[in-house]
Amino acid sequence: MPTYTVEVNGETFDIDAPNDDAVRAAVRQLQGQQPAAPTPSQPLSAAPQPEKSTLEKVTGNINSFGQGIVDMVGMGYADEIGAGIDYAGSHVLPWRDAKTYDQALADTRGEQEQAYEEHPAANIAGKVTGALWGASRLAKAGLSPTANAIKAEAGLGRVTAASAKEGAILGTISGFGNGEGGLGNRLVNAGVGGGLGLGIGAVAPAAVAGLTQVVKSAAAPLIAPFAPDGYVRDALATALRRAGQTPEGITNNMRAAAADGQDMFNVADAMGYTGERLMSTSARVPHDNRQPLAEALMARQAGQGERLANNLAEGFDTFDTAGRRIADRTAQRTAEANELYPAARANAGPVNVTPVLEEIDRTIRPGVNQVVNPRDRIANDSIEGALTRVRSMLSDGNSQVTDFDTLFRAKLDLDDMIQRAEGQGAGNRAHYLSRVQGLVDQALADASEGYVGARDAFASASRRIDAVDAGSAASRISRRAQDTIPEFEAMPPGEQVDFRAGYIDPLIARLEGASSSPTTNKARMLQTPKFEAELPAFAAPERGGQLADRIAREQTMFRTANAALGNSKTADNLADAADMNQFDPAVIGRLVRGDPIGAITTGLSKALGTLTGQPPSVVERLSRVLMETNPDVALDVLRAGTQQLSRNDQLRARLVSALVESGAAGVPRLTAP
Repeated sequence: MPTYTVEVNGETFDIDAPNDDAVRAAVRQLQGQQPAAPTPSQPLSAAPQPEKSTLEKVTGNINSFGQGIVDMVGMGYADEIGAGIDYAGSHVLPWRDAKTYDQALADTRGEQEQAYEEHPAANIAGKVTGALWGASRLAKAGLSPTANAIKAEAGLGRVTAASAKEGAILGTISGFGNGEGGLGNRLVNAGVGGGLGLGIGAVAPAAVAGLTQVVKSAAAPLIAPFAPDGYVRDALATALRRAGQTPEGITNNMRAAAADGQDMFNVADAMGYTGERLMSTSARVPHDNRQPLAEALMARQAGQGERLANNLAEGFDTFDTAGRRIADRTAQRTAEANELYPAARANAGPVNVTPVLEEIDRTIRPGVNQVVNPRDRIANDSIEGALTRVRSMLSDGNSQVTDFDTLFRAKLDLDDMIQRAEGQGAGNRAHYLSRVQGLVDQALADASEGYVGARDAFASASRRIDAVDAGSAASRISRRAQDTIPEFEAMPPGEQVDFRAGYIDPLIARLEGASSSPTTNKARMLQTPKFEAELPAFAAPERGGQLADRIAREQTMFRTANAALGNSKTADNLADAADMNQFDPAVIGRLVRGDPIGAITTGLSKALGTLTGQPPSVVERLSRVLMETNPDVALDVLRAGTQQLSRNDQLRARLVSALVESGAAGVPRLTAP
């Protein structure tokens, strides 16, 4: 505290006081006057002070620094707290003179002002340190709404609202503490401080965000080419945040794909739409990894049809064609029949065809028609003709067949007649013949117990052959899933197996016949509403979910490749043109004209224009990460990015909170009386 030399009533006094007003008050006390409002006068001169030692300067700066910390952390209450401690010490410690609280408060505030006046830089540094420390403590304790909003990845609007709220609270508290009058004055100052804190809090997030972006943009062209890894991590972490995913979620998707045999599924694929956009940029910006990137994507897409065909075969547990399946089932049925029917014939007894003949006669009535309605010149219709032929194989009008083998051969002939009628569209003729066929079959079953087993085995084998055709028919676009799924579910498990072979064969043929161009998406044909319903329903047990996932990933991989290689080539051409046009004749022209400053300015402008956005070194490393298919490697890189972004968020939160806290605490002091 400076020492002032004054003369009062002819005597000279040395007075220690923080300012001129305090000196004048002391003079009035020496003159026996009551304290009064100071009157304008010339400033009093302090007595010359000896030069301070280095130790005194160091200790003074340390003290001023500490005063600044305490002042900021105390939120305007540090002087009152310090005065209370000083007042108590003056009454407790025997070697100290007793003070009133007002005297102690005046001394404390005088020391604060002296510390600022003598060492302003250290005092301001202390205030900044105190603001940062206080903001860090509030954020760590979860008491800073601003830091909480930033950690929750809220948008700028929500962060601004939280910051304004925090500023208003801190400003109100600080304003009340900085008031130096009675309760009314403190309440007024609290209102002013709350309003100013609200304004500072509302401006601080945008200011910090804008400043951060300006600094980042200005530094990127100079730093990124030589230290690209940090920018790559930042780009990846930002992409993850925009995609709403975590490093663990991305790598879990990649591991699931690898487990399903799709180990070519990469980081960009797992990111979804955000990964597509990053891949598009990586494929269009010229860099050393651009060609390998494009070639890898084209090669992967060229194998899509083969992969999908294998996925369908595995999902349906079917690795032969429909034709091969029918041929195998037919040969199996024949071999089985050749084994069972001879045994059935060997143990057969006489057959009774009377019920068969009666059923035929009820339709053609040969005896009555000949007598009542002579038809010498009227030919039989096709139904009568067919039934008459069958009857002639069973009876000559006087006797009838009793031999099992003869009736069995007639049955085979009858089967062929029914098949021809159905092939010709003669449904009625097939209907009448089928009624007779049932009776013939029953007559054979009655004559031989072995025939029943052989017949049932033959019928079962025939149904499995028919199931292959039913599956092929179900794969047609014209068939609706509402009809085909119940039809499939009603089949026994054995027939479902053959249905799958018939169903999947046309789809695989369609995939194999599709264009092999990298721009052709073969997965799309399997993602219609019909196939999205039928494929999981018809797939082999516990294979439907895996098959659907594989098809969905093939669709995702196509979208990634298409974003990078497809669409308009205008962006590619512009990037290539900018990459090739590195020489600017204007630079040489200015040098020839003797304008080196202009040449440097033009060259710098060209360089900065070329470096707009992320430089090739960053894009190259980014493209390698996007194409990474090893989940463990991807996890390490992505975690590093999110950790860096988290640190950046924490720093930004502390900066905003510190700005709010320092502003809310400092501005009310300026407005205090």
